[in-house]
Amino acid sequence: MGVSVTPAHVDERDVVPELVGHLQGLLLGDKAYSRETLSEDLATQQLTLLTRQRRNMKAYHPQWNRTVSRHRQLVETVIGHLCHWFDIEHIRARDLWHLTSRVVRKGLAHTVMSYLNHLKGRPDLRFEALIKA
Repeated sequence: MGVSVTPAHVDERDVVPELVGHLQGLLLGDKAYSRETLSEDLATQQLTLLTRQRRNMKAYHPQWNRTVSRHRQLVETVIGHLCHWFDIEHIRARDLWHLTSRVVRKGLAHTVMSYLNHLKGRPDLRFEALIKA
């Protein structure tokens, strides 16, 4: 969808509108993205931010948290795969071209491995079976 490279001191919530400028609908995020001004900014472009609720929030509903967590589990699994199998945290590149090319190749490799599992009738995110086969 989008990538933004920022210095470490930049708040990741400040970059969200730049990343989702062309999207509409629902956006899934974690509790760290709970900020009223961010939700309002996204609402102006018809985008609803779904996050887990904190216990001290007025409209806290545990069932809502379980539902959002179920969907976030898939996202976290894919991030874990990109870190474990593809070492995406350590991309050594000196320029933007090589950085983006390596990130795209790793994302494409993850997608192909998921598709191969799908073709073989296995769970999409079980990569161990592909490597041992």
